[in-house]
Amino acid sequence: MISGIKVKKGKTYMKKHIFVIDDEKDIREILKINLESEGYSVSLFASTVEVIKGFESTTPDLIILDILMEGKDGFEFCRDIRSDKKLKSIPIIFLSAKSEEFDKILGLELGGDDYITKPFSIKELRSRIKAVLRRSGEPLEERRGKLLKYKGVELNPEQYSLKVDSEEIKLTKTELNMLSLFMENPGKIFTRDNIINSVRGEDVFVVDRTIDVHIMNLRKKLGTYKNIITTFSGVGYGFKE
Repeated sequence: MISGIKVKKGKTYMKKHIFVIDDEKDIREILKINLESEGYSVSLFASTVEVIKGFESTTPDLIILDILMEGKDGFEFCRDIRSDKKLKSIPIIFLSAKSEEFDKILGLELGGDDYITKPFSIKELRSRIKAVLRRSGEPLEERRGKLLKYKGVELNPEQYSLKVDSEEIKLTKTELNMLSLFMENPGKIFTRDNIINSVRGEDVFVVDRTIDVHIMNLRKKLGTYKNIITTFSGVGYGFKE
């Protein structure tokens, strides 16, 4: 945990506030310029040690986090954030030169909301930020009331209904929850643990070894649209437009 942090409450920002933690000055400045042009408020930090003081003045809406830094690295810092009661709900996007499959899996399993490798596209990063902020800021009941559409696939989570090319398809509750998760977050990769934590409830039992079975059943029911559920080898699953 990050001990000794006093999170200031009652301070409201009209703009979404983003913390950028990266030891490369050029990266920090590029992100600041581009994110501020998008209407965000941005605070820059060269290390995870520096950001401790930042938490004392405000709680950010999102953290963009490098991994390879002096002192405590990004993985350790993410673990600390997720262990802190006051900070654990802050979304984290890893932005790192570490591009190995193992690193991506580790980042997501430690609690990262997304993982982007350097060199990166500013356009893609802006899109990922918007998606993560949308997910974190929208109440579950509001998300569930939305009609989700992609080509001939039409999912109504509130009514527990799926139509594929206008044909009504029956889904189990777990299948519906998983498909909702994917369609609400196009482009995001979910590890099996992410999926389990997102879809399980009091009357839903999901474990790691059953995820692949649910995915297989969903693909069968989606028919010609089965490939919208993409397998990211060694990482997990997601929705790809």
